[in-house]
Amino acid sequence: MPKIISITPTGQWQDLYKLEVRFDSGDFGTAFAKSQTPPYAVGEDVEYTKNEKGTIKIQRANAFGATTGGAYTPSVGSMPKSNDERSASIIRQVALKSAVEYACAAQHDVNTILANAETFNAWMTGASSAPASHTEHFANRNDPF
Repeated sequence: MPKIISITPTGQWQDLYKLEVRFDSGDFGTAFAKSQTPPYAVGEDVEYTKNEKGTIKIQRANAFGATTGGAYTPSVGSMPKSNDERSASIIRQVALKSAVEYACAAQHDVNTILANAETFNAWMTGASSAPASHTEHFANRNDPF
C-alpha cells in the first residue's frame, strides 16, 4: 500500500483546497480537500485512484483493513437481510408514523398509538382484512350522536 511522503498546498478551487500529494512509489497528483488540513497525513498508508487529469482520490485504510473515503456504505449488521425484510421494515415505519399522526389528532396515549400501529401494520402486510368502515364500526352502538 502506498505511503504519503508529502502534502503541499497549491491553491484553491471554488470552496476546495488543492493539495499536491506525493507517494513513496514516486507517483503524485492533485487532491482536493474541504479544509486546509486534509483527513489524511504524511506517513499514512493509503489507497488511491488517479484520473487522466492527474487528480487523485485518496482512501485511507481503517482499523479493520477496509478503505474509507468513498460514498457511505452502511454496515452489514444495520442492513436488512433481504428485500422482503427491508419492505417489512419500511411498512412498520409507515404504520407507526400513521398511528402517531392519527394519535396526535385524537390525543391518544402511547399504548393506543402502538395498538393502532399494529393494526395498520397487519392491514398493510395483508395479515388482516381492511378495518371496518366508520358506519360498520359504529352500527351496533346506541350513542346519542
